[in-house]
Amino acid sequence: MKYSTILCLVVSLAATQPLLRAAEKPAPSGLYDLIFGAGGLPADLTGNPLLTDPNIDGFRMHVVWKALQPDNESSYNWKQIDNAVAIAAQYGKKLSVSVAAGLATPDWVYDTAPLVYRYHMIETDPATGTSVGDQPLPWDTAYQAKWANFVAAFGARYDGNPALSYVLLGGFMESCPMNFVINPDDDTAVNALAQNPPAGYPGLTRAYTDSSAAYVPAAESIIANFLKAFPTTPVILTFGNPFPTDIGVTDQQTIRNWGKAQYPGHFGNLDSALYATPAPHQAPQTVLPGPKGFQMVCRSSDPTRLYLAPVPNPIPAAPTPLQDALERAVTLNAQWVEVYQDDLVPAGWQQMLAGERQKLEANVPGLDMPKAPQNLRIVP
Repeated sequence: MKYSTILCLVVSLAATQPLLRAAEKPAPSGLYDLIFGAGGLPADLTGNPLLTDPNIDGFRMHVVWKALQPDNESSYNWKQIDNAVAIAAQYGKKLSVSVAAGLATPDWVYDTAPLVYRYHMIETDPATGTSVGDQPLPWDTAYQAKWANFVAAFGARYDGNPALSYVLLGGFMESCPMNFVINPDDDTAVNALAQNPPAGYPGLTRAYTDSSAAYVPAAESIIANFLKAFPTTPVILTFGNPFPTDIGVTDQQTIRNWGKAQYPGHFGNLDSALYATPAPHQAPQTVLPGPKGFQMVCRSSDPTRLYLAPVPNPIPAAPTPLQDALERAVTLNAQWVEVYQDDLVPAGWQQMLAGERQKLEANVPGLDMPKAPQNLRIVP
């Protein structure tokens, strides 16, 4: 066979296969340790008991914008994320990060030109009776520009790092799940703001039919900026209804479907409320083409909350409640699960965790690319 013939054969085979983005990272899979730091910064991984656990694939970090860029547009505080990425890489683990804007938007965003509208939430904290705080309107284009600048800097620093496994979307919700307003009074107020934008804000010059018509394109624009900033890292949307009405359910599905269609295999979703169901558990029905994950709704030490009704009676002994939750994730085609650290440490649970991890990894689709023959010789 001539060299030119072999080359044509290789090109022909490649043309029939789906193309990957350059240097695409593998889809997240397995078990991630869900841990929280202090002051809106990532947890310190120094001495973490799971760094050497072969059943743990990575660590899920929660971060807030005002902790990473507290003072002004030109200064960043990356130190803690840098340390977490370095330690994870040292032990062959992955890291995933969410950066919340919304209620955690820095004050300078509202105070520097162009001015961003500060919406004061009517919602109150039931524990204290105080207001939960302020947030920008996602369709405020002045806000979008400032958030896009931060996301671009975030991506420029970490997208090329193989230890960063996936990032979770922020910027069009209160925190990380996709809930924008929860209180019906807030829903009414932001609807009025969308229809009658306040004067004096250059990013709010357009009137919409309602807040849903303003919210959906704003979310899609922010998602597009994330995908541009993270061209090789999976970008994940955490489910949640943006509005406390049926339109919120519709908007959530619209945005999810748009993301999957625009960025197949690169855009995924995570459900932040994984509940348990007792055995028997079904096998997954299909392997999904895009990333899909879950986050435990609570620790398995609270089984009455963990189980969907009806709660088993008697409640099975540990670690069965955790296994029942992970088995449900497998049945629902999950590829990874974020689990509270307390549920990942017990030595007697490791065999069960190893088995569930293997099932989650089996839900990640492969390319099924034909392997190149190993005995080809080029004959001049």
